[in-house]
Amino acid sequence: TTSGIPYNIINLAHGRAHNHGWTNGDSILADSGTEQLEFIALSQRTGDPKYQQKAENVIRQLQKIYPSDGLLPIYINPHSGTASYSKITFGAMGDSFYEYLLKVWIQGNKTESVKHY
Repeated sequence: TTSGIPYNIINLAHGRAHNHGWTNGDSILADSGTEQLEFIALSQRTGDPKYQQKAENVIRQLQKIYPSDGLLPIYINPHSGTASYSKITFGAMGDSFYEYLLKVWIQGNKTESVKHY
């Protein structure tokens, strides 16, 4: 997307991506976390670093948009990168993102991109 925040549903066969309709087109924070793991694994399996680089760019973009304390909203507009709803939670749709960060750090060879969190 133009903001660097990914869509959460990606159809690789057709090259299309979108978000769930019930989110009004917003990206879900926890889904963005699991995509990090999937794209790092894809780079490791294909030997092509571009997928991991794309995943790490998402984390960098989140740091740029929300630099202060590492707490992120659960709904993010994929076009502007801004919070669509100000709710920050360690509950549903948010907690998994923070759990995935540790896994991303381990799986991604302990790169600096997630150190902020």
